[in-house]
Amino acid sequence: MTHHPLATDAPGVAASYGERMHPRHWLVPALLVATGSLLLGGLTSVGQTVLPDALVSFANSAGGWTMLAFGLVWLTRVRLPIAAALGAVSFVLLIEGYRIVSGWRGFHYAEPFQDTFTLIGTLAGPVVGLSATLVRSGPTRWGPLAASPVAAVLVGEGVYGLTVVAATTSPVYWALQIVLGVALITAAIVASRPRITPGVLGCLATLAGAAAFVGGYVWLGQLGAAA
Repeated sequence: MTHHPLATDAPGVAASYGERMHPRHWLVPALLVATGSLLLGGLTSVGQTVLPDALVSFANSAGGWTMLAFGLVWLTRVRLPIAAALGAVSFVLLIEGYRIVSGWRGFHYAEPFQDTFTLIGTLAGPVVGLSATLVRSGPTRWGPLAASPVAAVLVGEGVYGLTVVAATTSPVYWALQIVLGVALITAAIVASRPRITPGVLGCLATLAGAAAFVGGYVWLGQLGAAA
């Protein structure tokens, strides 16, 4: 009888897949991310009144929520498909936590799950989740590309803050956010050495993403002003 490798390997593959899909590999991380996102989102509402003026922009910034979502998914050590889903869950629930606590404090923010940033978080969250898992567990040689989406948000919003809304916000947090974005992509480049190409691609992706972020935010601002 001819040996067929798939015939003998199939049970092991099925068992491996079943093990990966065991609830402990996704349910517990999902609960932790959901709970953490609601709590941290609520704290950002409080942060708007308790943080010093130099840092208060963190409490209502895309970069701040991106860092929180990235950190929560990074801590779970989940696989890529689950990371993408948890990234979206985290972003949406960060916004909902902010909305709920703002309502308790007497400030109406938006209707449940109907804010513009909810849609943005649904689209951007999976990218942030994938970035978190790839930065933690992916091939280090491609770390710069994995880190570039988050670095782009930090740098892009920092530039936006220092230019478009400079008259109404402190420059300290925006400058700090740019430093954090540069530090993230730099750390990924250092980890990928001695390879040059991933670092170059990561830098280009970060710059392009930052430019797109600024353009997108300016466009959203114009839409809001025209509404």
